Amino acid sequence: MNPLYRKISLRLVPFLMLLYLVAFLNRVNISFAALTMNRDLHIGEGLFGVAAGMFFLGYFLFEVPGNLILLRIGARRWIMLLMVSWGLVSLATAFVHGPAAYIVLRFLLGSAEAGFYPGVILYLTFWLPASVRSSVMALFVTAIPLSNLIGAPISARILLLDHRAGLMGWQWLFLLQGIPAVLLGLLVYVLLPDRPEQVRWLSPEEKRTLAADLSRDAAPHASRAHSLRQVFTAQPAVYLWSLAYFFMMIGLYGLGFWIPTVLASHGMTLKALGWAAALPYLAAAFAMVLWSRSSDRHREQRGHLAAAFLTGAAGFVLAAIAPNANFAIAGFSLAAIGVLAAMPVFWSAATLSLAGPMVGASIAVINSIGNLGGFVGPVLMGWLHQATHTYLAGLATIAAALLLGAITAGRLCKA
Repeated sequence: MNPLYRKISLRLVPFLMLLYLVAFLNRVNISFAALTMNRDLHIGEGLFGVAAGMFFLGYFLFEVPGNLILLRIGARRWIMLLMVSWGLVSLATAFVHGPAAYIVLRFLLGSAEAGFYPGVILYLTFWLPASVRSSVMALFVTAIPLSNLIGAPISARILLLDHRAGLMGWQWLFLLQGIPAVLLGLLVYVLLPDRPEQVRWLSPEEKRTLAADLSRDAAPHASRAHSLRQVFTAQPAVYLWSLAYFFMMIGLYGLGFWIPTVLASHGMTLKALGWAAALPYLAAAFAMVLWSRSSDRHREQRGHLAAAFLTGAAGFVLAAIAPNANFAIAGFSLAAIGVLAAMPVFWSAATLSLAGPMVGASIAVINSIGNLGGFVGPVLMGWLHQATHTYLAGLATIAAALLLGAITAGRLCKA
């Protein structure tokens, strides 16, 4: 990587990774909370799927406005407000007394987190040209496997705090994982610069080089507010990008919400479960970086994207038919490699394909519509488990969604 972009990446990406790690942990920690919370609040598998998916309805409604607000008030102010908000919602979740309040808070959590991920994608277009963005996005998105790699054992351990200070283990889980979001949110204003021209750690010559490189990417940083009709009319490929992302999100949250419960159904104990649930993400953390580097090195993104979808589908098939926990872990590891390897390549290809004055709105539209997969997937999985009393049908459905994602990626290759 060019020394200039290595310098920028080292300054910005580690902190952004930490923020996303905390964000994703607050999003999926219900997968561990459910092991005891569902019993205490009388939540069945079907209702758990609805509650897990409700996050994404809030996400859908507030995603596009979030990116437009970021353009208006700047990244650090907006990300600070978002993190403090979702941290407070997570803290409040520790004190719910029934399913209704729990579902409402999941909706509010999704509303608060809606602007963060697409905001960071847009933010990186202010700092990095497309030629290096896939590799940098891979580093940023490693926060997802890291959040599970670190968070799964910690979450399992926190659940063992049951009845400490009069609180259940799942209540401690929401409390101890909500506080970091609030504290880090307050640090964002100090540590995260809005634009390259505002920092002192870039020389005038480096700033001119950066500005020239960004200008060759059709000036994505010039993005401004547009209506959804304008976005779809001007760039019809947004439909396909949104559909591909929808299928990817079904796979991503099939992992995030169901690995612990599927492994528990194979008889795994809570102490072993934390480390076992982390193993698929350890494999994915290495694979996604290698996959994106291969994409950048060969200057070929959409074929890599289709291959990642197929790998994820194969993993879910293996997890569905696994006769024991070890085979299930192997299947989930393959699924995690495919799904998570697809993410940085996807966004690098999408932002390059859709570069121009509407890129900010396009990113938000893709992420907003695509994340509805995070609602559809858990609801289907919960309903199918309740109807069949097995996870096979739900995991097979997720595999089918990723196969459709591969077909959609193939269409994008020809677009």
